[in-house]
Amino acid sequence: MTKPARLAGALCLCLSLLACGSDGGSVGAPAGGPSTPSSTPADTADSPGGAPPSAQSESASGAPFAGGPDFAAAFALVSPSVVGVVAGRRDGDRLVAQRTGSGFVWDARGHIVTNDHLVGESKAVAVRLEDGRALAARVIGRDPPTDLAVLQVLAAGLLPAPRGDADGLVPGTWVAAIGNPMGMDHSITVGVVSGTGRHSLPGTTSRYLNFIQTDVNLNPGNSGGPLVDGRGRVVGLNTAVLARSQGIAFATPIDLVETVVTDILANGRFIRGFAGIVVKPVRLRDASAAALGRQAGARVDKIVPDGPGDAAGLQPGDIILKFGEKKISEPGVLPWLIAATRPGTPVELRVARGAERLVLVLTVAQAQ
Repeated sequence: MTKPARLAGALCLCLSLLACGSDGGSVGAPAGGPSTPSSTPADTADSPGGAPPSAQSESASGAPFAGGPDFAAAFALVSPSVVGVVAGRRDGDRLVAQRTGSGFVWDARGHIVTNDHLVGESKAVAVRLEDGRALAARVIGRDPPTDLAVLQVLAAGLLPAPRGDADGLVPGTWVAAIGNPMGMDHSITVGVVSGTGRHSLPGTTSRYLNFIQTDVNLNPGNSGGPLVDGRGRVVGLNTAVLARSQGIAFATPIDLVETVVTDILANGRFIRGFAGIVVKPVRLRDASAAALGRQAGARVDKIVPDGPGDAAGLQPGDIILKFGEKKISEPGVLPWLIAATRPGTPVELRVARGAERLVLVLTVAQAQ
């Protein structure tokens, strides 16, 4: 087991948001590859669920747990798919660790999904499997705006983590985080979903993330590890905790992860859509002028000349109410919907322009 003292310290991303990876240390390795990548500091958790199959089945249908939730079966199912991640530089036959965290096996071809803030521009990356094997990893692709990275290792017997659906998550749903906090390999912490659809977190600049908030206890080393439901299905990827807080952690929903990872595996990168607009919250006076009854939608603030939004006929002050079939409850929802749309796709927009209601067609372009 890794000595947590060698990999002390949490990697703090941004200002008030801590992304839980850890810093420092060196890891000895045989000539063929890095030695035990000591997985350390951790991050968030998310996911739907109830009790695992071996626990009380009624919990899946919403009935209360008898004696509390039991994640033993879920842990046994997912733990073999969880890996430790170490990123740093080579010093002879040693890997000098600069950041450490967690990840999980995506498929039988050896692809590992983790947080990009753990990988960064590191010259060397390694993973440690549950059975103790330490393997050099190749970076297949990265997407900093969504804080996701895909690695690949050459190994037999890898078990992909079963994946679930984050759409069913509601506040109060039991979830658990599995990872390597503070070097404590394959640890599990349990909590509940506190909220969904969290945007514009303090200290972040990303326009794309749509987080699940949980009260699961995360520590440096949990970053990149899975958030699972009671049946052992991955519903999120633990990403961050709010600095100077207790019980406020965030995970990236598995559907967002799948969209980005699928593109990276197919193209080497995530090809995101571009609409050429900047949106802001709908103010009370905007909602009143548009006879909306409530502050919903995304108000167009700026339009890129000759961009897709301009070509679609959008004007500053327009309120976008629907993007395709998706209702826009707040402006933070829209950037990811645009980014996840394949370039070249025409999308109907339902727009309020004052008291008038319009249907415009926006053809999404490719972001540069």
